Amino acid sequence: MIHKNMLETIGNSPVIELERVVKKHNIKGEIYAKIEFFCPGLSKKDRIAKHMILQAEKDGSLKPGQTVIEQTSGNTGIGLAAVCAVKGYPFIAVMSEGNSFERIVMIKQFGGKVHLVKQHPDSEKGKVSSADMELVEKEFNRLSEEIKAYKVGQFYNVENAMAHYHTTSKEIIKDLPNIDAFCDYVGTGGSFEGIAKGLKEYKKSIQCFQVEPAHAKHIIQGGGYFKTPPFADSKNCDGKIVISDKEALYWAKELSEVEAIAGGISSGANLAAAISYLKKNPGKSIVFLVNDPMLKYMSAPDIQNWDSIK
Repeated sequence: MIHKNMLETIGNSPVIELERVVKKHNIKGEIYAKIEFFCPGLSKKDRIAKHMILQAEKDGSLKPGQTVIEQTSGNTGIGLAAVCAVKGYPFIAVMSEGNSFERIVMIKQFGGKVHLVKQHPDSEKGKVSSADMELVEKEFNRLSEEIKAYKVGQFYNVENAMAHYHTTSKEIIKDLPNIDAFCDYVGTGGSFEGIAKGLKEYKKSIQCFQVEPAHAKHIIQGGGYFKTPPFADSKNCDGKIVISDKEALYWAKELSEVEAIAGGISSGANLAAAISYLKKNPGKSIVFLVNDPMLKYMSAPDIQNWDSIK
């Protein structure tokens, strides 16, 4: 198939049944992984980046040649940098110094600029805390006003959730019409809300669970923020599954070494949550998103000790 540009390749990601993980760990049920790193920016955030920019163009809130700006832990910034490169908009990502080096490099690779915010004195490198995110938000608002840039606003932009409602949920229903459950690590909550809304409209009995880190200071980048995002407060949520750093790392490693799916830390958290669900609901089926690849976290201290993860 011939495409006019890379934006046309976003979406329609493959689904893999994790038969080997299920067999190795004697799990009763079926687990499906939807591989979102097949997008050009290597994450599920490419979907919302494309949708939010196209909608802003459509409603006139984004002007030709205007600078686009966003606060991000990295993946949305990468997606927006890619979309803006194709569409011809300057892009600035405002992010914490605690986020992985690889994400910063990728934003720059797509032509975007990165405005780094120093971490809070009490924060650890590689662990973006609530205090860090507060500092990022303050700087994002200040800089946006200063340069009169278009603020994408993934935390409150309804098109964040609608991107997944219109695309990801429909793809899951097409590929897995008899699925029993869905779980998703919550950052902005947009992917969870959009997918859960679509699944619930299709079949109310499908259970949808939000995945969250066990502690305020954690290594699962892209979530566990200092405030509850509007999309995270969802009427479509059947419960929350809390996952520790250790669990997220272990199951990310298993996902790679057993299934050859090199997902990132949040993807490990999603797999851990899926297994937790099946232990309580044996014989059922559940799907989760592999949000991005481990390649984006190779500089993180915990990942450099890969062989010691147990």
